[in-house]
Amino acid sequence: LPPPPQSPITAESPMITALGKTWHPEHFTCTQCGQEMGSSPFYERGGLAYCQEDYHQLFSPRGCFFSPLSPLLTAMDKTWHPEHFFCAHCGKVFTTGSFFELDGRPYCELHFHQRQGSVCHGCGKPITGRCISAMGRRFHPEHFICAFCLSQLQKGTFRDHGDKAYCHPCYGKGLHTETGSVGQPPLASLARS
Repeated sequence: LPPPPQSPITAESPMITALGKTWHPEHFTCTQCGQEMGSSPFYERGGLAYCQEDYHQLFSPRGCFFSPLSPLLTAMDKTWHPEHFFCAHCGKVFTTGSFFELDGRPYCELHFHQRQGSVCHGCGKPITGRCISAMGRRFHPEHFICAFCLSQLQKGTFRDHGDKAYCHPCYGKGLHTETGSVGQPPLASLARS
């Protein structure tokens, strides 16, 4: 038998617009169970419509005690309850929706940058712009400072001693030690990235 003729959608017909199409209410149904959804809430996955119950049955995270009708979010090709989507290092829930993915795991900005080695040694915050690499560490340019006078080191060279950086005047005065009597280590050069 040929399929029944489709009735045309006219200005007088009740209609639903969803998933980028216009539907007769009786034709807008759940992909899984076939239930008419009319103007009921529905979920979309892969361009298909699902009723609330089937969507949660098929795609909700397993093994948790939240109601299957709790709100869900999709991130990293998985479905999560918002309370279960958190930084893999510190457990902080992503309340703003912003997260960083590394090796298939979600991280907050700080812990992502810590794992990437892009946290400023001076202030402990992530470096997202220009940075200075010196003494095996990274710094925001404004946080790469002389350990004694706290002036910004920006002329391209500095002296280091005991894991600290010094400007030439402070180092020359012997202010890099408590006694002021230490031999001159080699001049270190500044690398900008």
